[in-house]
Formats: sequence, structure tokens, C-alpha cells
Amino acid sequence: MRVVAIICARNEEIYIRSTLTDLINEGLDVVLIDHDSMDRTVAIAREFIGRGLLGIERLQWTGRFSLVEQLEAKRRLADALDHDWVVHVDADEWLSAPDSGQTLRDGLTAAHAGGYNCVNFNEFVFLPRPGEDLSRDDYRTRLTRYYFFQPSHPRLMRAWKTRAGLENGMHAGHLLSGPVRLFPRDFPLRHYISLGEPHAERKYLNRRFDDAELARGWHRNRVTVTKETLRFPDDERMRILSHWSSKQYDLSEPQSEHYWDWTPTNRPR
Repeated sequence: MRVVAIICARNEEIYIRSTLTDLINEGLDVVLIDHDSMDRTVAIAREFIGRGLLGIERLQWTGRFSLVEQLEAKRRLADALDHDWVVHVDADEWLSAPDSGQTLRDGLTAAHAGGYNCVNFNEFVFLPRPGEDLSRDDYRTRLTRYYFFQPSHPRLMRAWKTRAGLENGMHAGHLLSGPVRLFPRDFPLRHYISLGEPHAERKYLNRRFDDAELARGWHRNRVTVTKETLRFPDDERMRILSHWSSKQYDLSEPQSEHYWDWTPTNRPR
């Protein structure tokens, strides 16, 4: 069974090497849509051409973050490819199968064989400690602190069978519409949302979102962030993996908000 991951990235040189390496090691083909990056994103990605990366497409940057444009570009690509399944991935994520020793392709093959056409992912948001900066190539082996983000379930239907009549444009790329047959096991998604507080400030404080998408209620948990709220928490809501490669996640007490909206019980001053 052939599975393709499609990434849309803009100025993601900090993540792109690890993301491409992991997706390819998970048994997937990859296509990158570059959103007019001004850093080394494309230069790094070119190293993977012929080694799992099928190609690099361009999406013109218009000065504001438009999820609709990105999802439509991904849909066109998915329709043009002949893969059995497609996976919607962001550059700061690592999607995998739930069992140790199992690749993502193995897990999706099991879902396919069972007659299911999509898979939901649990989101685990990884953060450095307050004041810590892990903007380096080995950040995945150094980050073990996380929280389980689940305001609803299912929430992230990120992998689905192509030509099954499913589409993800109505719900901001989170949920699928159409004849959904959801696999009963959730897969893990690690979200390396920021590698340091300065990185978080660069990523979110000056981001301009599409007005029409804001009117639809999208991105609402990103538009109110401040430098103060982007400071990393250090309290009982954070969990720690026994080893960076472990898949033994703590599913108790899921958080319904991202850390910048938490009541700061122990936020550094």
C-alpha cells in the first residue's frame, strides 16, 4: 500500500530535515509545498529528492496565513497522485503508529485492511522548559515534556483513503466530511509547537491571518497570544516521557486549551 504525506511549509528550516527524515522512515512518500520560504527550507528539502521526497511544489505567499489556500493546494496534489492513502502533515509535527516497532505505513495498512478509510490522531504538544532553547537538529531526542491537547474527540483526522469521497476543507483541516469509517484506534501526533520562547514569539506575535477564516472562527486560539502568555509553563499539567522515543503517553486530564491560555499557576516571571 502506498501512502503519501503532503506538507505545506513557509520558513521552516528549523524543522524540515527532521520532519522529512521521520516521514520517510515511517514508510511514506512525501511532497513538499513551499509557501515562498525565505530561509533554507527548500535548500534542505532538495537533499531528499529521490530519497523519499517526490517533489517540491510552490504556493505563492500573499502576505497572510490562509489555511484554505494550503488545504486546497494539498487537495489538488492528492487528487493528482496515485497513492492509496494521504496524510496531512505540518512541518512541526511527527505522526506515527500507536505501537512500538510499527511504522506509520504499517498502522495505516492495518486500518485499510480492516475496511476503514481514515484515522484520528491524538495531539501531544511538546515544549522545552522555561527559558530553554532547543532550536537545534536534535530537538526531538531532547524534548520529553508534553501535554495532551484534546478539546474534543475525534479531533485530528489527518490520514485518509484517497478516492473515498472524503475531504478536509470544511473543518480547518481537522475533521473529514463525507462517508467516514473511522479506525477505532487513535494514533499519536507529536506537535513540536515551539523550540524556545523567542521562537514562539517569532512564530505567532506577528502572524497575520486571513480575515475570512477569522470570521469563520478559525485560528481564534492564536490571535490573542502575547509575549507574556507565550512563556512556557512549568506546572503539574506538563507530563514527561520516560524516553524521547516512548509511545507510552499519559492520556489522563486532557487539556482543552493550549498553554498560552492556561491560568498561570506557576509561570516564570
